[in-house]
Amino acid sequence: MLEQAERRRVQMSTRSQLATELLLTSFALVASIIVLRTLLVVLDISDRIWIGEFIYGLTSPVTSLLDFLPGAERELYRNLTTVDLTLLAIIPLFLLGIVATGRGTDSL
Repeated sequence: MLEQAERRRVQMSTRSQLATELLLTSFALVASIIVLRTLLVVLDISDRIWIGEFIYGLTSPVTSLLDFLPGAERELYRNLTTVDLTLLAIIPLFLLGIVATGRGTDSL
């Protein structure tokens, strides 16, 4: 009975670790796309270049939704609009959310 409980706990720990690694990998991918988009906007790279077309195409579904917010087209710094800065702000806010909701099982 104790062996089954130990095996089940190890199996759940492995699943939890896999889910955490998948979450962090997908977050890193999305964050790198957002940072690259921000860099392209600041450097004024158009969508006529292949990298601009690719990155702007990936982020266009999200930015088209954010364009409905009031003041979305307002330029705040160089070519950065409110939408671009909102996307950039999502990165640290997501990390803070992970830290805030993390389990406190680590003991000192």
